[in-house]
Amino acid sequence: MRWAILLIGGVALFRCLRPWVGGPENFAPLAALALCGAFYFQKPWNWAGPLLALLISDAVLNLHYGQPVFTLNTVGAAGAYLLIVELGRWVASRPSWGTWLGGALASSLIFYLVTNSLSWWTNVGYDKSPAGWWQALTIGLPGFPPTWTFLRASVISDLLFTVLFVAAIEWSARRHPGKVRPVLSLAPVR
Repeated sequence: MRWAILLIGGVALFRCLRPWVGGPENFAPLAALALCGAFYFQKPWNWAGPLLALLISDAVLNLHYGQPVFTLNTVGAAGAYLLIVELGRWVASRPSWGTWLGGALASSLIFYLVTNSLSWWTNVGYDKSPAGWWQALTIGLPGFPPTWTFLRASVISDLLFTVLFVAAIEWSARRHPGKVRPVLSLAPVR
């Protein structure tokens, strides 16, 4: 599974470079990797690959921002990605572009709800009430960009990278039969 290792490394590198090359926060291929890797990667890479990419990139980014190597946010993100892997297994059992794109949107929401709820619960800046939780999901804390902008960037990147991953793997499966497991070509033609 050399290509899986290269893809995982590329995803981690892409995420690590964002602070230096610019771009919106949360514009990363990690959720798409978790969603698509659930079917396309062999075990244990289907769940370990996205977690490995997260741990490597979080360690680099946390050190860059002067944080501990791993934080509670890393644990929350890992939990969200494991949920997305399970979603990917479900999506792969219903192969179509519609389910893959719906899965990408659901991945964005899962990550957003899990990580922002964790921030609301652990950050003293948020009131521990429904209003404080709503603040964590919408405007966030003063001095930071509104949290809804992170969701917007996640939706765009999750849709884009899911389409790229599925299209590239399906193309490769057609070009090199037997080497890559296709999903869409297993779907009945309608």
